[in-house]
Amino acid sequence: MVNILVLGGHGKIALQITRLLAASSHTVTSVIRDASQIPDIKATAPPSNPDLVKPLVSSLEETPHETILKQLEGIDWVVWSAGAGGKGGAERTIAVDQEAAKKYIAASIAAPSVSKFLTVSASVARHSPAPYWNEDDVATFKGGWKAIPVYCEAKLKADEFLYDESRKLESSGGKNVGWEDIHLRPGALSDNPATGKVDLGRARARGSVTRNDVADVAVRLLQKGGAGGLWIDLVNGEELVQEAVDRVVRDKVTSRT
Repeated sequence: MVNILVLGGHGKIALQITRLLAASSHTVTSVIRDASQIPDIKATAPPSNPDLVKPLVSSLEETPHETILKQLEGIDWVVWSAGAGGKGGAERTIAVDQEAAKKYIAASIAAPSVSKFLTVSASVARHSPAPYWNEDDVATFKGGWKAIPVYCEAKLKADEFLYDESRKLESSGGKNVGWEDIHLRPGALSDNPATGKVDLGRARARGSVTRNDVADVAVRLLQKGGAGGLWIDLVNGEELVQEAVDRVVRDKVTSRT
């Protein structure tokens, strides 16, 4: 059994991640912003073991470093699936998607027990189009930066902070044994039923992926192990999820360019 902290716990992807982790008998502490969301969090636990899921009401923007460290006591894995969701304008997007993410990344690296940090980012959060994309993919990337530039930049800065701080940790000889920074970067999200098939790793940009498939990939990456340092793009495709996860981890496939 593993203890996991899920941030942004009431989001659709996070709820499914929590449900899948609890179904595997892991213990999940789900951080939410509003006490009214507690029933939805509790509903993700298996009826046979409701204590596997524990809601925690806390403001991601306002929680200080010392309090975050207390939240992380005894936690093995951290999942960042939080975001402003377009609410509160550019200022709140930066506060949540960038600065709050960086706070939790720094605290997770400092916390002795934490060995994995998986962030749910976005495939458009990159400096330039991937060299392996076609014209449609490039157009999708440029369209994302034109429509939601603050979000794209905030996600990119958080991704880079996680990657860079993780490499510093490794080079310092610190908590590097078993440490994994996993950057899962889905394309456009949909609420369609899970397909169980994906384009994973150095994926195309044009296309969408169901939130349930994102959650499935995230949990399998955490449980698989060996995905540290990988930037993993994701849309729905033709490869079975477990086969795709196995391939990406085995071949160290990364979309970081």
